[in-house]
Amino acid sequence: MARRYGSIGPILQQGRQRHDRPQAALRPEKEAAAATADHNVFAASRQRASSYNYYYGYTFGNRGRAVNITQPRFSGRDDHGLYSFVAYSAIPNMSTSYEFNLKFKIDKKPSAFKDNLMMFTGQRGEGLGGDDFLALGVRRGRIIYKFNLGSGVATIISGPLNLSLGVHVVQFGRLHRNGWLKVDDQKNKTGTSRGPLVGLNVFGPLYVGGYGEYIPELLPPGSRFSNGFQGCIFDLQVRSVTSGRFVKPGLPAGHPTEGRSVGQCEDAPCHLIRCHNGGTCVEKGSTVYCQCPFGWKGALCTETASFCDTNHSPPPLCALGATCIELPDGYTCLCPLGTTGKFCQQSFSISDALFNSSRASWMKFSPFGARHETHLQMQFRPLAPDGILFYMAQYLSAHSGDFFCLSLARGHLQLRYNLGDTTVVLQSPKRVDIRGKVWHLVHAGIKGKEGYLLVDDTNVTRSSSTRMAALDTTSELYVGGVSPLSAVSPDAVEDEPTGFTGCIREAILNEQELQLTETGAVAGVNVGDCDGTACGYTVCSNKGSCHLKGIRQFSCACPKPWTGPTCAVPLYCARNLCQNGAPCVQNISTASYTCTCPLGWQGKYCEKRASFSIPKFIGQSYIKYTDPQYATRNLKLTKISLNFTTSENDGLIVWMGTAESADQDYLAVGLHHGNLKVATNLGERISVPLIHTNITLCCNTWHSATVIQDRTLIKVYMDEKVVLFEDVDPYERYVALNYGGVCYIGGFELNRDVTRVTSGLFTQGFVGKIKDVVFFEDATNIQDLQNSEGYNIYEGDS
Repeated sequence: MARRYGSIGPILQQGRQRHDRPQAALRPEKEAAAATADHNVFAASRQRASSYNYYYGYTFGNRGRAVNITQPRFSGRDDHGLYSFVAYSAIPNMSTSYEFNLKFKIDKKPSAFKDNLMMFTGQRGEGLGGDDFLALGVRRGRIIYKFNLGSGVATIISGPLNLSLGVHVVQFGRLHRNGWLKVDDQKNKTGTSRGPLVGLNVFGPLYVGGYGEYIPELLPPGSRFSNGFQGCIFDLQVRSVTSGRFVKPGLPAGHPTEGRSVGQCEDAPCHLIRCHNGGTCVEKGSTVYCQCPFGWKGALCTETASFCDTNHSPPPLCALGATCIELPDGYTCLCPLGTTGKFCQQSFSISDALFNSSRASWMKFSPFGARHETHLQMQFRPLAPDGILFYMAQYLSAHSGDFFCLSLARGHLQLRYNLGDTTVVLQSPKRVDIRGKVWHLVHAGIKGKEGYLLVDDTNVTRSSSTRMAALDTTSELYVGGVSPLSAVSPDAVEDEPTGFTGCIREAILNEQELQLTETGAVAGVNVGDCDGTACGYTVCSNKGSCHLKGIRQFSCACPKPWTGPTCAVPLYCARNLCQNGAPCVQNISTASYTCTCPLGWQGKYCEKRASFSIPKFIGQSYIKYTDPQYATRNLKLTKISLNFTTSENDGLIVWMGTAESADQDYLAVGLHHGNLKVATNLGERISVPLIHTNITLCCNTWHSATVIQDRTLIKVYMDEKVVLFEDVDPYERYVALNYGGVCYIGGFELNRDVTRVTSGLFTQGFVGKIKDVVFFEDATNIQDLQNSEGYNIYEGDS
């Protein structure tokens, strides 16, 4: 199950439960016993702590001499099992990434090197308590860094500590599933957590030096150490994804919330640090560091600064937002979208995107639903025989799960996809032109278990034997390449993955156009413009032709009936008289236009106020109602009732659901050849539409309809008689209607075709009148339809 983020997350406090995973069920008697045992354990912990510990900031108990602690000293676990520790308030915004810096001195005795905790933050433990954590410690003379995102423990271990050093420096962090650890002048170590989860869900204190718990076994597996740290830990800083800079933990910064048996480190750190290569030891309060001269870096100034380090002489010149990449003889700058030049210092506009595999080009777009049907259309002009044109996957890694990839292989266009069990490959029989002289048009996709690939005029189809029929992808959509290329599934390409070289001027996925511009993509690197001019394929709309005025300026020659700077304005709407925000819709056959009136207005120019108790629909009408009680609805039991009259045999009456993609839940009611038609999707499109054929519902006669969804049972009343009663999924794989609190009445927005949005369930909007709409078991019918969104709704009271 994917990890959720947002306002609801895992909680550390006793008695609270996390929301992102199924909870283990306890019988009442076991639950009570567990609660009692848990209370007794922590009560004992508090009692022993108050009897034996030294409170933070005092030499003995809370009545001893106050100590100014700037560099805490920890003594490990005492004879009573209590740890020396300092606790800081929870570090915010650590879910996706974090980075810690700290310094430490370790006691020169065997027990300090065996199994000693240095830092911990995490959840309470297994089962209801959760198992996310991060921990840092000393084990067998090495630094060990562990973290668990909920699907397995990642472990990174340093080399043996150099005991000749008086002060050791540790840097460690994580980005998604990838972690790193660097100790002193050792090489950087990396590691990756198992499973698909990428977020660290911890909201509790940050413990330094030891645990706050009396019994380590209550903590998550993998985070347990037999002893606390013995020595000094200081200069602790943390940087999260939102802060952008290193800060001391705590609120206010550097202030702990509690502690036990912590003293002051007596030795001055600069007496123990030797800064090399002209570095100077700087001690300021509890901070100590080596200030390195230009050309050197590292904790002790022993590492040569790389070309991309800011303290290299000279420093890198990559512009703000660009990424410096070190090369054997220098460095190069990866330019973000809309910039170019050696140092990405020049800005420009992208009209037709130019990609170059040697410069690691790519564009990235936000993902959207393409689960049961995937249709991709692209226009491209290649300059190399190999390269990825389009890629999306379930996971962005070599173990990708499901994926969909369109690429070139030795000049042939290939579509490769995997729905979960086997990889299907479709290849064009002819090679494409790679001289950069021909724009090729490709249609590629999956419908059910059949894949297709149409290149120019050559079609290739294949029905796979796969048992799966849905493409589950969650990654971003990549065009022209992928970052990094190592994240591409080996099965998605014929040879080693490489980026595309050439121009791409169109990419449309499931009728949603991806804007291949510097502002249309989420991100991208080293993407140029195909001809370096302002003209491009999509600059002039509606088949207008683009003409250059210099390099940066252009004009569009518009075909009838279009006008405007980019041919986007309907000619007959150029001087329209529509009022109150009414969109203008031109009529080419009559060389005129009509005004589409928003809800509450009517008249030729939508100049008259309109009110109604019975709305009238004309086929190009709709009302979009948002249910204010959605958060409290029982989604396993849905009911909708209404009365309607119509003069047409076909039309959509009600669609409960957001209708953003064909994979989302819905409950639909409409007319099909004069018969009542009911369709629902509770998940995976398992059920088939239900049609009542015993009565024709036309001819301007009022009818009542009630549809009840009780888990997987569908019950339909027509004129107060039961006409349909069926279990659409006896296995109850999905039982709730997650309709998002949205209900469309009569149709959809003006630019959305009913046939396309409903995947052919209904072919047109409703023509007629609808009244007495009631959701669920509400006592009264919907009163605020007039306050909803809608267009072309007329008074139907007469």
